[in-house]
Amino acid sequence: MKLSVRKKYIELKEPFRVAFGTIPGLDAIEVRVEQDGVVGRGECCPMAIYGQTVQSTLLEIEALAPAIESGVADRATLQTMMPARSARNAIDCALWDLEAKANGRSVWDIAGLDAPESIASDVTIGILPPDETARAAEAQFGASSIKLKLGGEHDLECVRAVRSVLPSVPLFVDVNAGWTLNRLNQLAPYLADAGVFMIEQPLAPGDDDLLDGYNRAVPLCADESCHDRADLERLAGRFDSNNINLDKTGGLTEALALAEAARSRGFRLMVGCMLGSGLAMAPAYVIASLCEVVDLDMPLLVKNPEDAGMRHDGCSVHRFSADLWGA
Repeated sequence: MKLSVRKKYIELKEPFRVAFGTIPGLDAIEVRVEQDGVVGRGECCPMAIYGQTVQSTLLEIEALAPAIESGVADRATLQTMMPARSARNAIDCALWDLEAKANGRSVWDIAGLDAPESIASDVTIGILPPDETARAAEAQFGASSIKLKLGGEHDLECVRAVRSVLPSVPLFVDVNAGWTLNRLNQLAPYLADAGVFMIEQPLAPGDDDLLDGYNRAVPLCADESCHDRADLERLAGRFDSNNINLDKTGGLTEALALAEAARSRGFRLMVGCMLGSGLAMAPAYVIASLCEVVDLDMPLLVKNPEDAGMRHDGCSVHRFSADLWGA
């Protein structure tokens, strides 16, 4: 077996603003694992907000390469040999792809899941001035749901701007840890009145305990606070949903286990992604088949059509082909 790795840049059509900064694009890392002429691929997108850089992630992957190539580390042992973060995600997904191709089975078959032809997915609107928010929302007429990034200077005005042109579309907001508890309690009743069905990650992950003082006007979803199953005990009673993201879970293997454990504890499920190509979206689509809220609109945001890999028609994301990933 041979492991190789390369860095690639995913550029967006337009810079995308969230609570912690403006993103024009991001470096992703692709891992290839080859055995007997069969190649499995996986991709990750390290993020500084989780204390990860491209260089540190490359070093993690390269350090584990001898164990992968010698057969000491397989998909099961990988879960204990590396922490749940981007480096493990790329390797884990490459091993899923390799297993599927080598055995002539799809990842759906291996995971024991049905393979839907398409899944309703949101369209995301970044932090913009209210007038631009209204124009961006108007362009998404026909969307199955809208995810609106908040944490800027005009949060309520932007919610009202969306509602002025899309009065009935399902709407949720993502704060990316940009609020305080006081601001959450102040704004949540107004968001409820606007028909916002969920607030994603309002506070910093280290402040989860403060949510014991939340007025509960709108259900909450954990994103930055939810990485793997070890987080569920701390999140219980504070969040209603969990956003499963493979760069946080460290791959599809833990993502599937997290989905099962979270559902058994009564959490609703959401799937999301970092910036990435279709190679990163494909395993996330597998998790999407288990989720009520799906945030896989990256094919709409990337500048290079070759990076899209999968098709999002503005309402739904469509199943990836076996040529892309997962046989």
